[in-house]
Formats: sequence, structure tokens, C-alpha cells
Amino acid sequence: MVYADTDFFLALLKNKDWLKEKALAVLREYKDNITTSLTTYLELMLLSRKFGLDPVMITASVMEITRSFDERILRASILISQGMEVFDAFHTAFSETEIVSFDHVYEEFGYRRIKLEDLWRSIFIEIS
Repeated sequence: MVYADTDFFLALLKNKDWLKEKALAVLREYKDNITTSLTTYLELMLLSRKFGLDPVMITASVMEITRSFDERILRASILISQGMEVFDAFHTAFSETEIVSFDHVYEEFGYRRIKLEDLWRSIFIEIS
């Protein structure tokens, strides 16, 4: 397997990229033997707005190229396309049923949040 980083996928996904032809050649040569990591997905999601790319389309394309599927990454890309910030979306997607946080964004998107501020108050009261 050959590991592809963000530049490879951006070259393929952007309408115009000076590396597009080279990336297509690499894709043909290493078809079904390309892999990547969560780091690449994170970076692609962060760059999706800059380049006007749809996060869900990016995720589906990378999963197709790498022949791997991770429901959590797809779920994160959907949340990003709905307006959630990238890291919050990945935190949400990788949580099972609820998330411990001070950030109210999770509730705004319909997820159950264990309120960190409530936990802090109860710990502070116990210490006092």
C-alpha cells in the first residue's frame, strides 16, 4: 500500500490544480493500493471551505479511492456540511452517545452533552 497525503486528494478533487495530471497518473498506477489516515481527513475538512469543496463529497471520494469506510468520518463530514466546525464535528462523530464538554454546539445539533460546567461546580462544592 502507498500512503497518500492531503496534497494528492486535493489535486484530484479540485477543479484546477497544477498537480492534477500527476495525481491522476498515480491513481491509475496504484489503484486499489492507496491508503490514508484520519489526519488527512481532518486536513481535508479544514481546507474544504477554502477551496469550496463539499465535505461529504470529499469524504466519499477519499473512501472510494482508499477502499475503506468509516461511518464516523462520514458522520463528521455531514455535520461539517451542516455548519458544525471541523473539530467539534469529529468529536461528535467519534462519541458514542453523549459528550462531556463546556461547548453548547453539541446540543444545538441535537446531541446529548454532559455539562462540564455542572461537573466543575459539583467538584468545587465538594472541595470547599
